[in-house]
Amino acid sequence: MHTLAAAALLVTTNALQLWKKPVAAPPSAPAIAAVDDHRRAVIGGHNWLTHAPPSYFARDKLTVKGPRANTDVGAPVDATRPLVKLGDVAVGSWSCSEGGWLSPAPRTSTEWFIMLEGEGSVDEEDGTRHRFAAGDVVVLPRGWSGRWDVQKDLHKVWAVHTHADDGRSTSPVIATPSQMSDGDIYKAGDTAVRVWTRQPGPVEVRDKATTESIYVLSGEMFVTNADGSAVRCVAGDTVALPRGWTGRYDVASAVKAVSVVVGKETTSAAAPAPSVSHAGGKRRPIVGGNWKCNPATASSLDELCRNFDGVAPYLEKCDVYVCPSNLHVALVKDNFTPGVHVAPQNCNFKGCGAYTGEMSVDQIQDLGLGWVLIGHSERRGEFGLPTPAESNQLMATKLQYILDQGLNCVFCIGEPLSIRQKGIQAIVPILKALEDKSRVVIAYEPVWAIGTGVAATPEQAQETHKGIRDWIAANVDRATADAIRIQYGGSANAGNAPELSSFPDIDGFLVGGASLKPEISDIVKAIAEAKV
Repeated sequence: MHTLAAAALLVTTNALQLWKKPVAAPPSAPAIAAVDDHRRAVIGGHNWLTHAPPSYFARDKLTVKGPRANTDVGAPVDATRPLVKLGDVAVGSWSCSEGGWLSPAPRTSTEWFIMLEGEGSVDEEDGTRHRFAAGDVVVLPRGWSGRWDVQKDLHKVWAVHTHADDGRSTSPVIATPSQMSDGDIYKAGDTAVRVWTRQPGPVEVRDKATTESIYVLSGEMFVTNADGSAVRCVAGDTVALPRGWTGRYDVASAVKAVSVVVGKETTSAAAPAPSVSHAGGKRRPIVGGNWKCNPATASSLDELCRNFDGVAPYLEKCDVYVCPSNLHVALVKDNFTPGVHVAPQNCNFKGCGAYTGEMSVDQIQDLGLGWVLIGHSERRGEFGLPTPAESNQLMATKLQYILDQGLNCVFCIGEPLSIRQKGIQAIVPILKALEDKSRVVIAYEPVWAIGTGVAATPEQAQETHKGIRDWIAANVDRATADAIRIQYGGSANAGNAPELSSFPDIDGFLVGGASLKPEISDIVKAIAEAKV
C-alpha cells in the first residue's frame, strides 16, 4: 500500500489522538516533560503542536446531522474555531457527509488540505471540475470561487493562510499519491505546500523564520521544545510550528511528510524542506535531462515527454527532472509521468520587470515548478570560461536569490580545475548557511565531453567528484560535503551509466542528448538500482 494511503487509514482508526502519553525519547534528545490535558503545548506564548481526539471524526454524527454536517471544531472557511491558530495561519480538521454548495465569493485565504477519507470535487466558475479522494493533497488558492461537492463522507486535515491578493492563479491544485515525490506541490508568494523526507538524525532549529503545519505520512520523530519538553510524532499526526520557534527534531525512522510553509524562507532555516538526500552516508540519486534548444517543433514535444514514461518505477528511489527550452516549459509541465520535475534552464535574480529575454522566479513558481538550472557551460561561455554576463559572482548572487525565494537549484560547474574551484568558492557562504543541502545539486561538467559522446572514464569521473567533495569538506565542512549531491554531466548514456553509478561520489547525471531518447529510463534505472 502506498505510504500516503496507509497514512489515511491510520488517521481514520487511531492516529489522530488527543495528546499521547509521554514516551521515551531517543538518547540524543532531552528527557520529556509531562504533558498537560490541553490539546496544545504552549511555548513562549505560541501554540505549537496539536492532535485531534478520536471522536473528532465521529461517523455517527454525520448521519445524525444530515448532509453537510460539520462535526469538527473548525470548518474549512472558518478560521475562528481551528484546533490551533498561529497569527495568519489556522490549522484544523473537518468532516462532512454527502452534499454540495456554492462558494460564490472569492476566497480571502489559501487553503491546503490532505484527504484522509472520502471523495469530493471542486468546480471553477467556468465549470472545470477537479476531483480528489483519500490520500490526495488539495490547494485552493486565494481568489478561488466555485462549487464544492462531497460524493462520499469526507475527512480532511487543513491549514488556511489569510493573506493579501498576490495576483497568482486561482485554479485549484490537486496532487495524487503517485505525484508526491519530494518537492513543492504549490508555491505562490509566501505560501508553499511541499512534500519532504528527512532521514534519521537530529536537526537543531533556532528562531524559525516561517510558520509551518506538518502532516506526517510515515516514519517517527520527536519534536523537542527549548525547555526540553517533547512529543513523539508518527503517521497521521499534525504538527504546527510557529514563526520564531526554537527546538529540535530527532528523527528515529525516516519521516515523510507534507507541509504548508508560510513566510519568507531563508537559507539558514532549519525546518524540513523539499527533500533530503543524505542518510547514513547515502544520498538520494538524481538524474536530470537537459533538452537545451530542442526540439525544433512543438509537435515533437509529446514524443520527448513519453520517453520519460519508463522512469516511473524508479521515482521512489531517485529524483528526476527535465530542463526544456524556456519556450516549451509551460507546454510540457503537465505532460510528464507524475513525479518528474520540470526545471527551466535559467532565471534572473531581479524578479519581474524590464528584463528583456529573462525568466523570473515568480513566473517559474506560478507554473507550480520547484527547480531551476543555472550556470551551464553553454551559457557561461565556450569551454566553460566565464563571461562577464555569467560570472561566478553573478551565479552566487543568483543562487542566493533562488534559494531565498523557495526554489531548489541545479548549480553547474566545469573545467579547468581552477575555474571549478572558483565556482564553488563563490557559493561557500551559501552552502554554509543552507540547512537542507539537498536544495542545491552540483552538476559537474567536463566541458570537453559535453555533446561529444565522449565521456570520462568512470575512474576519472569518480576522481573528480571525490575531489569536489573533498574540497567542499575542507572549505565548508564535512557534513555538507557528505550531504550534497554531485551529478556527472559529461555525455552519460545507457551504456556507461551502470558503471558510473557504481562509484560512491557520483550521485546522478545531467544528461544531454540521451534525454531526448527512450534510453533516459535506462539511465535512471541504473543509478536507482546502484544506490539502493
